[in-house]
Amino acid sequence: MLIWFLFGFMCALVILFAAAYFKFAALHKAVVRAKLRFDVQRKLRRNLISSLALSASSLPELGKPFAYGLTKLKDQCEQSDTIAKQIACEAEISKTLQELFAQVAKHEELETDEHLKHLRKSLMGIENRIVGGKKRYNSAVRDYNTLAKVFPLSVIARLLEFEPFEYFDFDKSL
Repeated sequence: MLIWFLFGFMCALVILFAAAYFKFAALHKAVVRAKLRFDVQRKLRRNLISSLALSASSLPELGKPFAYGLTKLKDQCEQSDTIAKQIACEAEISKTLQELFAQVAKHEELETDEHLKHLRKSLMGIENRIVGGKKRYNSAVRDYNTLAKVFPLSVIARLLEFEPFEYFDFDKSL
């Protein structure tokens, strides 16, 4: 009778371990997928920055140094390897874009420029998708990290080397 009890207990442990592994794997995949989708939107935003930098160079208050600085920020974001560096870079880009559009608002001829209007509208659409992507990513990270902190799943997570993810948080620029 004791053997059957131990056998049942071992089977339950194996089933718990397998279920935990598959749940961690599914949540890990969800976080990675959300991060990739989020990165696509950020890449689209960075691609628009080149066009915006060219448009900004025509403003006398900003000029070419501003355009070069914006392009340099874009390059730094592409080369950022940690989430903390990416957050700092994205926040700096957001601040710079706010400055750019504040300067554009001071010039009536630029407010009516169709190319700049199209760029701004495209950027605002991408910004909205970035905010949505950030929320989906952070939600997936929250679910994953919460599961990894619950006992006995936290023990299994450490055994299987499932590391917690960092949240991605920066302000919307427009």
